[in-house]
Amino acid sequence: MSTPTRSAWMDAWEGDLTPSAAATRSAERLEARTRYTRYYTREATARVPREVEQTRQAPVLPELKVVTRRKPRWRLVVAAVLFCGLLLGCAIIAPVLINSAATQVESTVGQLQTQQKQLAAETSSLSAQISALSTPDRLAEQAGRLGLEPAKSVSYVETGIQTAVAKGDTTVAGR
Repeated sequence: MSTPTRSAWMDAWEGDLTPSAAATRSAERLEARTRYTRYYTREATARVPREVEQTRQAPVLPELKVVTRRKPRWRLVVAAVLFCGLLLGCAIIAPVLINSAATQVESTVGQLQTQQKQLAAETSSLSAQISALSTPDRLAEQAGRLGLEPAKSVSYVETGIQTAVAKGDTTVAGR
């Protein structure tokens, strides 16, 4: 018994098939459309596949040369070394400089705080001296040395012009 080929088996299977009513209607519509197009000579050339001649030219290849020794690329090496140096400079030296500047600022702040404390102590010492020199007893003693004495009688000078001033108002001389 011989085994049928696949194409023979498919032809036999398709031969046993009966088209459905929908398939029959679709085939009739397609045939009517084709007749209409042919009748009015409007059959598109796109329906008929054309053979396009494709002539490909072989790409022109450059002539090959045998290289026995590579030329050194010093510019590339120098650029790479400079880039690495710059990167190391930014990564190592910049933080050191920033840390140094921060330490210097902290030192200056410390010196200014110490100076502020010294000035505050000096200010309090001077205000204590002012207080000691401006006591009433001290002023009376200094006045006595200069020949001043307390007043024996007090007299007031009265002017002829009286101004009306409400209570609580402030008067400024000459206005």
